[in-house]
Amino acid sequence: MVAGATVFFFSGAPDAISQSIDRDRLLPVVTANVEMSDNYDVQARYAGRINASRSSNLGFERPGLLASVAVDEGAVVKQDDVLASLDTRSLKAQLAQARAQEREASARLSLSNVTVERQKKLLERGNVSQQRYDEARFERQAVSAQLAGARASIQTLEVAIELASIRAPYNGHVVARMVDEGTVVNAGQPIFRLLESARLEAHIGIPPNALSGLDDGSIYQMDVRGQLYPAVLSQVVSEVDTETRTVNAIFLVEAPFADVRAGELARVTLTQNVREDGFWVPLEALTEGRRGLWALFVVAPDTATGDEAAQAPKNSGIAERRTVQLLHTEADRAFVRGTLEDGEAFIVEGTHRLVPGQRVRIVEPPAGNSSAQVSQSRVQ
Repeated sequence: MVAGATVFFFSGAPDAISQSIDRDRLLPVVTANVEMSDNYDVQARYAGRINASRSSNLGFERPGLLASVAVDEGAVVKQDDVLASLDTRSLKAQLAQARAQEREASARLSLSNVTVERQKKLLERGNVSQQRYDEARFERQAVSAQLAGARASIQTLEVAIELASIRAPYNGHVVARMVDEGTVVNAGQPIFRLLESARLEAHIGIPPNALSGLDDGSIYQMDVRGQLYPAVLSQVVSEVDTETRTVNAIFLVEAPFADVRAGELARVTLTQNVREDGFWVPLEALTEGRRGLWALFVVAPDTATGDEAAQAPKNSGIAERRTVQLLHTEADRAFVRGTLEDGEAFIVEGTHRLVPGQRVRIVEPPAGNSSAQVSQSRVQ
């Protein structure tokens, strides 16, 4: 028995121990399989400003003395609300005079009509000359023209009195008030600045090569101070800004005017599909290569032969470095292309411990180490 044990120890036991030691010396690695794709999505954020759909500097059409101001800055007004008025006493006096002239011309026209009819009958009887009859007719035409002029003056003065008040052209917010009562203002001088509150727009500058990610009428999420609001793409301006080299895209933002103010910064995230062949890998799987390129480690079959191959543990292989080109990165993964084949296994993490030609052993991620499992799922 002692002899048999001695023979066993010096023959089979050292081989088993050697294989165990070799297996333990191999660096355990976690791998994932390459899944080729012919495209990838790129998300980019573009910034712009919130604008009111309409904004107006309101003033008077004619000069005059500012008699009253009904609203102040920050006021919410409705369409046709009176915001300010000029002193109209002079206009009202002129209007009264024009109406008196209208009544005078109307009375004279009535008299002219009677005179023309009387002169016509006398002419038929031969009691007056043709000259007297013609004078009566042309006098009636002159009086009729005076009456029309008086009525036109009345309409002009009524319009002037109406325009002596500034009315809100639409529902909005008064954001500026330039003058106060008692000021003599000029025609066209701004008195208020009004912004429409019914609808807000976001004007976003987008590079021309990113316009393919836009669809008219589609709903996007507009970020204003960290709050997201739905926004519908209204139109894209067909001109490139010479300074920013971007195209202005206009979005209709569905947000209360009290929450989103005109002039605020707005951002929109757009997704653009890029047609390129490649595959996703975790960033931690990449190592720096030569000449600014990057590299991955793949597990190639072990080329050992004979007894060395027989002693090699299962799921072992040789770490090989493969050069890849970095096309796009986002969060903790990258889209690359290189000489890898679809389904080929690459090492997910721990590449800083590897050298080309090193023997490694493929293992499952430890139960407590979720990072490798997450890396595998993100690659897929």
